[in-house]
Amino acid sequence: MSAPPVTVGGLSDVTALAAAGSHTCALAQDGSVRCWGANYSGQLGDGTTDERTKPVTVGGLSDVTALAAAGSHTCALTQDGNVQCWGSNDLGALGDGTTDERTSPVVVTGLTDVTALATGWLHTCAVDRAGRVSCWGSNGSGQLANEDTDRASAVTVVS
Repeated sequence: MSAPPVTVGGLSDVTALAAAGSHTCALAQDGSVRCWGANYSGQLGDGTTDERTKPVTVGGLSDVTALAAAGSHTCALTQDGNVQCWGSNDLGALGDGTTDERTSPVVVTGLTDVTALATGWLHTCAVDRAGRVSCWGSNGSGQLANEDTDRASAVTVVS
């Protein structure tokens, strides 16, 4: 037997969702983002590691056009073509050049004109306006499509 769906309170004008194993984020029509669920690595982006059963606003973000979430990190694409990520930064999954956990969004270094993004368990990839793919984070199974090691900043995928 399954439980019936429930309405998530505190949300309106939602245009997109991103869900990971233990947290969910909603993109509102005004470009703001609200997240809820587990927050042990700061993946809700509210500056804390407190679990939230109700949506909280991700600070420092505006004009968001797309979201991606996986594992314990979340990323947002902004209207100006930049990407910001927050949460667990194991193996460089946030792309800010460090492996420091972030409870608030940080800009992914080395990217411009991004049009799409996707997250994996410990890595993230983005497509730019020219159709180039860049990835960062764990490369333990070759998911960065290069022969390099894990990367804490974006690296262009080569064929």
